[in-house]
Amino acid sequence: MLRNFITLSILLYSTAVVSATFIPLSLEKQMENADGVLKGQFKGLEYRKISDNKIITEATFSIIKSAGIKQSEIVNKNNFKVIYPGGKWQNLDYRVSGAPSFQPNEEAVLILKKTSLGYTVKGLGMGKYQVVKNEDSEYYKSSVFPNHVKLGTISKNNFEDAILNEFGHGMKAVQSDKFVNIPLKSLEKTTIPSSGRFPASEKRGPASESLDSNEEDSSGNPIWIVVIFALLGAMSVYTIRRSKRMK
Repeated sequence: MLRNFITLSILLYSTAVVSATFIPLSLEKQMENADGVLKGQFKGLEYRKISDNKIITEATFSIIKSAGIKQSEIVNKNNFKVIYPGGKWQNLDYRVSGAPSFQPNEEAVLILKKTSLGYTVKGLGMGKYQVVKNEDSEYYKSSVFPNHVKLGTISKNNFEDAILNEFGHGMKAVQSDKFVNIPLKSLEKTTIPSSGRFPASEKRGPASESLDSNEEDSSGNPIWIVVIFALLGAMSVYTIRRSKRMK
């Protein structure tokens, strides 16, 4: 009876484990071919199933600063998603050894790689650095090699230099909470001139062009009305004069 219960429990709750082995790499090597770097505060996570036996974790961050990530890709800086393998889905527990983990409201710097599913942490846990703040300094601590001589603690300036070398600029703060992508052509069409008024050619679209032709046709109607009234007046004068002569 006990054996059957254990067998049933195993069938109902399946666990898959994938292990990873890390080799220390310099920060510059970790930055190579990266698509972005994010400094943010962890807000929460949820799981997504992408195949029969594979699950990914979708972590949500509030962006403090970033480099390499396009502004149009940050729809909401307080709800930016970063994915990594592993998680739970119904009765399936898919674990990846070495995947990053986060504490509520934890600040971290992530080295990111862009995939078809979204931005993922490059090198799993190696791409995560915990932000440590002192009274007069700030440094970043490796989550995989916290005691490593070079990777264990990296100063903010040295980390920024590595970002600058890879992306050509440092991390920048996102200007707004939400972003709407407006094509450049649309901006050119709706640019208001210094006079404060739109030229007719910019203000009207193709639909108004057909209205213009109607306006031109209707603009001639008052002339015809004047001509008709003039003819009617002339005819009335002629009739009155003829009646007087007949008398």
